[in-house]
Amino acid sequence: MINKRIIAKAIGGLLALEAALMALCMVVAFYHNEPALHTWALPITATLTTALALYAYGKGAKSQFGRRDGYFVVGCTWIIFSIFGMIPFLTSGSTQRLSVAFFETMSGFTTTGATAFSVIEALPHSILFWRSLTHWIGGMGIIFFTIAVLPTLGIGEQKVFAAEATGVKIGKLHPRISTTAHWLWSLYFLLTASCAGAYYLCGMSEWDAINHALSTLATGGFSTHTDSIGWFHSATIEYVAILFMWLASVNFSLTYLMLVKRRFRQVFGNSELKAYICINLGATLVFTVSYFCMYADFSRLDFSIDGLLTLCRMSEESVRNALFQAVSMQTSTGFGKNDFMTWPPICWMTIIFISICGGCSGSTSGGIKVVRLVFVWKIISNEFTRILHPRALLPIRLSSETVEESVVRSAVAYLLVYGILVLLGTSAMVLLRLPLFDAVGLTITSLSNIGPAVGHHIGAMGSWDILSDTVIWIHSFLMLAGRLEIFSLILPFIPEFWRNR
Repeated sequence: MINKRIIAKAIGGLLALEAALMALCMVVAFYHNEPALHTWALPITATLTTALALYAYGKGAKSQFGRRDGYFVVGCTWIIFSIFGMIPFLTSGSTQRLSVAFFETMSGFTTTGATAFSVIEALPHSILFWRSLTHWIGGMGIIFFTIAVLPTLGIGEQKVFAAEATGVKIGKLHPRISTTAHWLWSLYFLLTASCAGAYYLCGMSEWDAINHALSTLATGGFSTHTDSIGWFHSATIEYVAILFMWLASVNFSLTYLMLVKRRFRQVFGNSELKAYICINLGATLVFTVSYFCMYADFSRLDFSIDGLLTLCRMSEESVRNALFQAVSMQTSTGFGKNDFMTWPPICWMTIIFISICGGCSGSTSGGIKVVRLVFVWKIISNEFTRILHPRALLPIRLSSETVEESVVRSAVAYLLVYGILVLLGTSAMVLLRLPLFDAVGLTITSLSNIGPAVGHHIGAMGSWDILSDTVIWIHSFLMLAGRLEIFSLILPFIPEFWRNR
């Protein structure tokens, strides 16, 4: 059976972290002369009191942290963090709907970036910062962030890491997981600071730069403006966003090897990264051609110097818009700039495809992860070879390394469960009277933690507040399932999980 006392101790320690983050938002409220106590006193008090109570209950517990305990802590932490994290949205008066407050918080921690607020600028500064902060902490994982803290509570880091990093594991840079966590979080922090600095140099205010950097590196998508990145009307800001969104969607172990160790051959020889680049470039090509054909003013073109300069400007704008959209959607960041629902249907299908693909394993991006598609491609390729050579031994290889059968089996199982959840989610949306096209788009964007949805009901830049409470609760579950890669969330509902053997 699970160790209740050690689980209570772990969750208590993590809730203390959340209370500290809320206190930081209270400082922001004081700085901007907002009703800080009215908004943050209750959430901080409730969170800290619960943290102390849970820690007191678990104090003195035997440090026997099993695998089931790790999975239970991970699932519970995301839900409990969201329950306490939604209180500021209610106390600040940002919303009166419980479902919307929970949805916004879950969207933040899961780095989905879907919002149920119509006018973002109307929100208090402290709430805007809280939204960005939930992204940043959720980006690398609440549990992964505190791996260095958990051992001080007497909790085994290996079991928690196994539950948090479900599916295909990220590369370990050091035999000790806590040391790996320190290195990766240091890189995460440095990239965030670099992103904020780049945004500021490109014309953002300090406030906008910090908030957008937190969202960018978490591949979340929350912005301080309703029009998102498009509000700035700046090509340089868009290029900065493209660069850091892409870096955040690559396996952080590879990013570390590339930026710190400078092992470029090892990095760009990675099979998953090569497949990811190919998919992203393919989507960019589709978007570029579509955008150029739709918006190019061919009447202004001639063989003069001005005509050639105009052609260059139109080409650059088409490539930039296409690349921004492709990177934003495949990385699951979901920053808005264009209403892609005005683009041709081929673009809609491409967006759905890259949204499902997602980024690389071991990154902050959502989706099913490209490495699983690589596995499926290699399985299919091997089957054709096996037909011609029935006795051939055809192991699955990834970057010249043989992949264990259990890893491949887990990847295929995940794809099947993902498909089942898309089917169930779509069916539920249709039963709740949403159009089929919108139902598919909303389900995929939640399960892949994207944010913007392909559909006419909400679309690329719409707010989710027009949906019913039932629909919003369902999508909150789908966002969590996608962030925990399904199995960690479903495991506690399986009877075998609770059997003492």
